[in-house]
Amino acid sequence: MAWIKRTFIALLIVFLLLAGAVAWLLAGLDINQYKPQLEKLAAKQGISLQLEGDIGWQLWPKLGLQLEDVQLAPLKLPKQTLVKAEKIAIGVALKPLLQRKVEAEEIVLVAPQIELTVDKEGRGNWELISEALEAQSKQPPKLSIPKEQEEPSQQQVDLSLQKLRIEKGVVLYSDAQTNKEYKVQDLQVSVINLVPGGEPGKLTAAADLTGSDLKHPLKLKIDSTLALDEGLNGLRLQPLQVDLTSENSAKASLHMRGYLRRDSNIQPWRIQLNVNANANPLRPWFELTGTEIDTRDKAALQKLSIEASVEGTEQKLDLTPLQLKLDDVTFSGNAQLRNAEMPGLDLNLRGGAFNLDNYLPPSNEDEAGAASAKQTEGVEAQSAQAPAAEGKKPGEQAAQSDQTETAEKPKRTVAAKPPAAELPLSDLRGFNANISLALDQLQAADLQMDSPEIQLTVDNGLYRLQKLSADIYGGQLNTNGQLNARAQSAEAQMRGGLTNVDIGKVQAALFPSEDVQLAGEASVNWSASTKGKTSTALEKNLRASVEVSSKEMSISPFNLEKNMCQLFSYAENTEMPTRDWPNSTGLQDLRATIAVKGDQVDVSEILAGIENIALTGDGEVDLKKQDFDFKLGLALVGESTSADGCTVRNKRWRNRPLPLRCKGDFDDVNISTCKPDSRRLDDLLREELKHKAEKKYGDKVEEKVDELKEKLKNLFGR
Repeated sequence: MAWIKRTFIALLIVFLLLAGAVAWLLAGLDINQYKPQLEKLAAKQGISLQLEGDIGWQLWPKLGLQLEDVQLAPLKLPKQTLVKAEKIAIGVALKPLLQRKVEAEEIVLVAPQIELTVDKEGRGNWELISEALEAQSKQPPKLSIPKEQEEPSQQQVDLSLQKLRIEKGVVLYSDAQTNKEYKVQDLQVSVINLVPGGEPGKLTAAADLTGSDLKHPLKLKIDSTLALDEGLNGLRLQPLQVDLTSENSAKASLHMRGYLRRDSNIQPWRIQLNVNANANPLRPWFELTGTEIDTRDKAALQKLSIEASVEGTEQKLDLTPLQLKLDDVTFSGNAQLRNAEMPGLDLNLRGGAFNLDNYLPPSNEDEAGAASAKQTEGVEAQSAQAPAAEGKKPGEQAAQSDQTETAEKPKRTVAAKPPAAELPLSDLRGFNANISLALDQLQAADLQMDSPEIQLTVDNGLYRLQKLSADIYGGQLNTNGQLNARAQSAEAQMRGGLTNVDIGKVQAALFPSEDVQLAGEASVNWSASTKGKTSTALEKNLRASVEVSSKEMSISPFNLEKNMCQLFSYAENTEMPTRDWPNSTGLQDLRATIAVKGDQVDVSEILAGIENIALTGDGEVDLKKQDFDFKLGLALVGESTSADGCTVRNKRWRNRPLPLRCKGDFDDVNISTCKPDSRRLDDLLREELKHKAEKKYGDKVEEKVDELKEKLKNLFGR
């Protein structure tokens, strides 16, 4: 056992000798002599560095320097602390230290706190430092040693950063413009072998993120292999992985591989990255940020992914190729981002079949229908109880109710709209864009469109719709227009057309109803303009002209030929022909001109043919009250309305428009909506009776009329 004792004594002697050497070395090297130089060096960079305590040595767990109560601030605003740390430990290499050189190998920041603020003018407190750094010379300033202690060959500070650690860090961000605040806390960062020009190093980080518009904290994790180029003029990501999670199941990830590089510190940065971002599930992110999203299809907005190859400079970035995937629909194309004096965006995408209606808010029709049904049940129950209370029979009560309803129809109540807010015109300015979108198929506003395409250009508030086209139910849509948001109020114009569309399919998609059915092909041309500061003003100032034409169209449940025969039967006092009348009307060569003035729609020059009947007329539609009133004229061309229709004996009724009136509400259209206009028809009958009287009495008809007036006067005493 003697050899163990001798070995232990020898090791103890070596340790004491090394400890004595280190103690002698540390005693002979006053590290605080660098303190003024460090502060001056920081000041030249536009940074106010405050070292409240002395720079001391630490012996365990690694030999190094220790700085306490360190604060950094913009030199122009030294009291606005940007960074402060309880302790900064700098590990130094032992071998260079034995040669009286300080070579930093590891930096540890304990509880650092970074405060980033944006003032009401949108200026960040860190911009003062970045501007000062950009104003410096190409070469970084060197740390000099006081002459009285200068030993150039022995006392140097070199940075060879092999390790960097941040423990319990905090980052505070506040924006006075948006009144938003964010906080990154419990920040843990570890960087290994981050040596310029060396082998790739390793970066890991984790933190918790909270904010004024975040309902739940976010957990952030970063894992990357990265390398710095010589001279700090390049950064290679091989790759970088960022993961975000929250307690409400929100998840997102970002994967990047590539580099940022510049030839010198006066040249712009070049960027080449492959980016893959993914948010799945997506809906929890809306709940996390307090955004209320309710869609018709609950399966919509479940996942989103973006893949792109990014290349360019900080002034212009090309994203080619670019792929966006929303749920199960993929959009492919390219984009370009421009960061010039006027920011710009070029976007060109093409996708498959996309159902836009699934992403729109649900309609209130079902809720309104349920409420109406409930109200109807209540009324029926009350009506059933009323006869018993009043001693009336149910049949008598129902008859009286029908008479009351016929005599006085309740008026439609229109909900009052809230005051209109001004349009955000300023937000529509200040950028340029060229956008082109195309799809294989689009479901929008309950319409199915094939091969839709839109081309839109934006020039600092001037929006030009260069093209909007699609195939719709056998027809073709083409329209264009523009919106000018450069002035104090918006001005918009639009013109276009829809040719040879199956109007029955359009009607079934937009206005599904069991009461009215349309069939046939139609063409529509329109031209519209409006202006205003609010959406309400845009609606009120809307002026549009629309022309509708159709070669063959049918409408049901109206049979205008039957109405025509009823008019003739009433006028000639004859019986209606006995036959089965079809529950529809065929219109040939239909033409109509429509003028829109705000909520009022005037329809003029309605022309159409129905068998041997010519249809003319006009009408109006009130969009605010949601009702319509059309005054039509049916004129017989020939002796009979059709081959198996009714025959008119009196030639005076031929080629003469007989009045028909179609009046009602949008929600109350039925077979009795169109009826003979008795008031106008009575005028025609009086005219016909006068004609017959003139034919019978000749010039004496006026005398007969005066004689009749005199008798009536004597009869009623007036």
